[in-house]
Amino acid sequence: MSSFVWPNDDGWPYPDTGREEEDLSDEYDDDALSIRAPAHMFDRLDALERAVIRGRYGLDGAPERSLKQLQADLGVPRTELRDALGSGLSKLRSQLL
Repeated sequence: MSSFVWPNDDGWPYPDTGREEEDLSDEYDDDALSIRAPAHMFDRLDALERAVIRGRYGLDGAPERSLKQLQADLGVPRTELRDALGSGLSKLRSQLL
């Protein structure tokens, strides 16, 4: 959002060109940011749902992985992973409501 200098000699506002825009992207380390969820929220999930959600969304500081990567790691068909992801997210949503 730009600021304006008011009033000017002719009475019209003009953008303040003397201000520098600050780049805030350097202030945060994206690698250090992670999603955190209370551990008790995962108690109602079965082991596969818990593993898929944590792996897919990079919880507990792990990198985010695709379903294809999770399939290779867990040795479970992708359709089963997709079903576990859906049912696990549904259970988590129901706890939030």
